[in-house]
Amino acid sequence: MRPLRHPLALVVTAIAMVMSPLLATPASADPPEVALALSASQVNAGDPVTVTVTVTNIHSFTVLNATARVFTTPAALPSYAALTGCTGAIGACTTVSDASGPIGFQAPVGALSGGASATVAFTLEIGQDAEPGEQAFQGELRGSNYASEIVTGPVLTIVSEADAAVSLTATPRLALLVPKIEFTVRVTDNGPGVLRHATVTTPLPAGLSAVSGDCGTGSGTVTCTIGQVGLGATVTRKFSVPVGLLNIGVPYTFTATRTASDPADPVAANDAGQVRCTVVSVVLVNCR
Repeated sequence: MRPLRHPLALVVTAIAMVMSPLLATPASADPPEVALALSASQVNAGDPVTVTVTVTNIHSFTVLNATARVFTTPAALPSYAALTGCTGAIGACTTVSDASGPIGFQAPVGALSGGASATVAFTLEIGQDAEPGEQAFQGELRGSNYASEIVTGPVLTIVSEADAAVSLTATPRLALLVPKIEFTVRVTDNGPGVLRHATVTTPLPAGLSAVSGDCGTGSGTVTCTIGQVGLGATVTRKFSVPVGLLNIGVPYTFTATRTASDPADPVAANDAGQVRCTVVSVVLVNCR
């Protein structure tokens, strides 16, 4: 049979429990092995972004030749981003290309003793042709004698936009036998991203037809398809409209309009170009 404790002893014990700082103060949580942070949650293709990776050895042994690693999912990080800077590392940062694991970037941080931490900031430049969408960043502490679980952290949203500016010019190519007006459609990529493709359509005024080796000319509409256009570059397409005696004295308006493009076009004000032409005779056409 257990002996009964004196009531005074119970009171002293209770007071000691209340006054003890070890019992009164909640224990602080252990730091995570891997923590990630992004300088921005949304960027345009071509923009820089910094991901900060903090790794902590939460064990009692030393992690030898420790590295902080960063990856993304669903796309491999180096497939759409270039490593342009790396601070906090004790050596050169390199690409991780393990055959059995994800592909990303790593920074050496030396030997991490139990409880020690290291922080590395990876500066990335998102490629001009990066696909828009969400990429979840992941991190890992990896050494020659230890590897943590791969931890998933913040999500980066890539917004890809390209301003496709359209212009239309007309040049009369006149002769007695085959008079015509030659039109040039120009599409310029004003950025900020790479223009992957665009479609520009030009409805033809009634009674006119078009000939082109660059564009489709069916159903009374000229349809020009533009492939990839580099940032700041211009691509041209040409078509011509024959004119004759029946067109003399009639003013015609031609409007070339961007009807589709990828990625999204953020500026609608320059999506069309217009030219007005008047056939004075088969050897004289005024266009402006």
